[in-house]
Amino acid sequence: MLFIGGKKMASVQIRCVDIAKKLGCDYILGQRILGQCDLEEICDRYAVFVCVKPSLAPGQLKTLARKGRVIWDIIDSPPPEDHVDTYLASTQLAKEVFKNYGRIVVVPHHHCNFNGAPNPPDLRQPGWIGGKHWRPRFYGLDCDYYDVDGLSQAEVVKILHKIGIGLNYRKNRPSHYPAKYRKLMHDFHIAINSGIKLINCIGFGTPSISADEPAYHEIGEKCTIISGVKKCAYWVHALQNDRQFYAQLRKECTRRSGVFSIDAISLRYQRLFETGPAPNCGAG
Repeated sequence: MLFIGGKKMASVQIRCVDIAKKLGCDYILGQRILGQCDLEEICDRYAVFVCVKPSLAPGQLKTLARKGRVIWDIIDSPPPEDHVDTYLASTQLAKEVFKNYGRIVVVPHHHCNFNGAPNPPDLRQPGWIGGKHWRPRFYGLDCDYYDVDGLSQAEVVKILHKIGIGLNYRKNRPSHYPAKYRKLMHDFHIAINSGIKLINCIGFGTPSISADEPAYHEIGEKCTIISGVKKCAYWVHALQNDRQFYAQLRKECTRRSGVFSIDAISLRYQRLFETGPAPNCGAG
């Protein structure tokens, strides 16, 4: 079994590197699989290929599918419609969006609190973490912003240990897209949102306020406060000043943390691999 990932972004680290290491599988990142000889050698060594934002040259996906079973993780962009045996979706909504593609299995992201110990109960500083092009504006709120672009997973973990109240929001008009596509891409990213911000808050026992997006409702409404961005400051102040309110949310996070641990999520991958190929997957 081989995990094939694109450039080393956070999502590739989580869905490709972390899971491959946990399962004892090989993985390759970044470069295209260059040349037919290289591809043939890879195909001869593996029977299952898990693609996570892969850098595949035209025709290489078809070759992989002809030689083995292709599992494609739906992250950030629509997946190919052909030569895929099984698709991975992070949420039920993402599964629904691509239901006509074939067999889709929901496997949530895991959090990166690998030792399982929650943050101390006395933290109260709010923080937002993410790519700078998705950074929202908060009204009447003093909070920390952390740009994760280029950071290692260990550096992200250090940041998550500092945050006392998570702010799980995104900018309405992502600045890295042309203006005429910004609303479209914003809506698309909501539809396939993995909810990783809330999952990490849960993993670290961090109370949070989350945007009214389907992924956050699905992952754990009792672990966060669902609110529009304009009322975010109100809820932050409530969590900062009401110890019982904060403790209640923290308790729900720690209770649910195990659901999204890498141990639990890797077992779901293992069950997927044991199911065998989908009938009529269109790999030919």
